[in-house]
Amino acid sequence: MDVFCSSQLELAGLQVFLIIISFLAAASAGNFYEEFDITWGDDRAEIHDDGKLLTLSLGKASGSGFQSKNEYLFGKIDMQIKLVPGNSAGTVTAYYLSSENWETHDEIDFEFLGNLSSDPYILHTNLFIQGQGKREKQFYLWFDPTADFHTYSILRNPQCVV
Repeated sequence: MDVFCSSQLELAGLQVFLIIISFLAAASAGNFYEEFDITWGDDRAEIHDDGKLLTLSLGKASGSGFQSKNEYLFGKIDMQIKLVPGNSAGTVTAYYLSSENWETHDEIDFEFLGNLSSDPYILHTNLFIQGQGKREKQFYLWFDPTADFHTYSILRNPQCVV
């Protein structure tokens, strides 16, 4: 588990921006119709169950994404993701949280890098504070992320990003 804690952790309110290739997300509170906009992906992004469930998928040339209408200072985000099986070199499955000011933006990245069929899958993370990143970590997954949906979480409080 990668943990970044600091008494100086001053990330701005982050909007949820997601670029997802194949995932399933469930809202534990709130409503996707009211609190999020589907930003791209046409029919590959769909809201179900009276706004409690959002599904995004991969087409032959592109994925899909959504964005929160509000900013959030702290909280936990859970994503249920199933990666593309086989040779997925050139495909990146990602979700990230970002503030809107790109010059001094804050961002939390969570990316799965595509691979050749026999290579292990790599989870790449990064944290930007006031536009400065260089906090990359890579994790070689010990399980097959293409076999089923797995839950991945980001927890953010005033002192830590886990």
